Amino acid sequence: MAAKLPHVLVDMNAFLRDESYAGLINKMTLPKIIVKTAEKAMSGVAGAVERSLGRLEKMESEVTIEAFHPTVIGLPGSNASRDELIIVRGALDVDGGVVPLVVRFSGLWKDLDLGEINPEKEVEVKSNVAIEHFELEVDGRELIYVDKLTNVWRMNGRDMTKDIRAALGQ
Repeated sequence: MAAKLPHVLVDMNAFLRDESYAGLINKMTLPKIIVKTAEKAMSGVAGAVERSLGRLEKMESEVTIEAFHPTVIGLPGSNASRDELIIVRGALDVDGGVVPLVVRFSGLWKDLDLGEINPEKEVEVKSNVAIEHFELEVDGRELIYVDKLTNVWRMNGRDMTKDIRAALGQ
């Protein structure tokens, strides 16, 4: 059996307010998915164990824009920034074939780092987004879907919060 090759992002384009940021948003960090746990020390066992609480820790993404773009500069600190959906569309090389990658997220834009300025260097403006909604799709398949405000969290199609919502009458 042939070894699988690592996935490589060949190219990408980001959209904010339906406007292309091609060449401006060239880098971003995707959020860590961290499950909230509770540690329990029990008698008769070799040590403490953790159990999932079926909830997520806070999620953040850092967006880097290579411009002093007025739209982005106006987002941090505004509760209205929660409504701004970023969509990243990429071409992902998977085992020698190109498949689409789609990332969608929104949340509170928390800060604005104007960075350094140097002659003959690109400007880098960074902003951290406290993620409230996140989607990761590869080749048309939903891998991760998180909507914190509606208490929906899916991983590989498995609804991780279905039982919790049912118990709460949601």
